[in-house]
Amino acid sequence: MYKPTPLLSYFWGLFSGLIVSAFLFNSLTQTEVKPEKTTVQTEQKQSTASPVRAADAPVLTLAARAELLLKYYTIRDGAEETNLAPLLQKNGHLEIFKQMLQQSTADVSDLIQSTQSFTAAQFYASLVRIKQKDEEQQAKAQLELLKPAQVTAPVKTQQAPNN
Repeated sequence: MYKPTPLLSYFWGLFSGLIVSAFLFNSLTQTEVKPEKTTVQTEQKQSTASPVRAADAPVLTLAARAELLLKYYTIRDGAEETNLAPLLQKNGHLEIFKQMLQQSTADVSDLIQSTQSFTAAQFYASLVRIKQKDEEQQAKAQLELLKPAQVTAPVKTQQAPNN
């Protein structure tokens, strides 16, 4: 009877795992690519008919919007003190940031007093605070949903003996 060696078994398992993971990865990426292609086509159709309005924009949480801005505006070495307001205005992102400041319960008044002038470091720090506060509120809401229902048991009152 043939008995495989440990090394042969190792390689057999390794290659089998690689093949299965490649197949799963390929199947997952194929399903994700198809919706992206259709959204690109619909966006092109909308742009030719009429410009996309803010009401048509996807609704994102404050944390998600902050994450997008953090990724888009990365701070480079030596650029921490540059004023980002003109660049945000030019790119059309200043309005998004103003809305985030109004909607957020995070206190960023020590970082940004007005949205007319602020440094890249202040902008980045305020986005991090907004994101953390929103994630904290989301976590709190989810934890409240996970709490078991509290059973209200009748409370027995004890009377003090009369002397």
